[in-house]
Amino acid sequence: MDDAPAESPFSQRVISLTRSWPHLRVERADCGVGVALTVDGGQVAHLHDDDAELLVGRASVDRIRPALECAGRIIPDGPAIRVRLEGESDVKLLLTLLSVAIKARRTEEGNGPWCRVARHRLAVP
Repeated sequence: MDDAPAESPFSQRVISLTRSWPHLRVERADCGVGVALTVDGGQVAHLHDDDAELLVGRASVDRIRPALECAGRIIPDGPAIRVRLEGESDVKLLLTLLSVAIKARRTEEGNGPWCRVARHRLAVP
C-alpha cells in the first residue's frame, strides 16, 4: 500500500521525503490508526495525524533519553519514542530517529505491540 493517505501535512511531508529510501514502504498501521513505515516486513514508525511513534528499541531509548526529554515534544515510552509533529524541525528530527528505528529493526528488537498513540485514541471514555 505504497500510496496510503497521510493524515496531516507533516505526515505527508515525512512520506514524501522517505519515498526514495531503499526498503522503506508505506502501509496501514497494525494498530488500526494512520499509516506505518515498514522495513523488511516490520513496522518501524506509525504516523497518526500530528503524532508519530517510532520503534527504536530499549537500548537506543535508554542511550538518548536525556536528549529526548530536553526536546519537549518527544516522549520516550519503553522501546518506542513519540514525536509531536508541529513544524519542519520536528519532521527533520523524525527522519533522524527513523534511521535509528530502521537500524533497531535490523539489529535488535522485533515488531511487538508497541504503538501507544493509537491505544489512547481508540480507548472508549
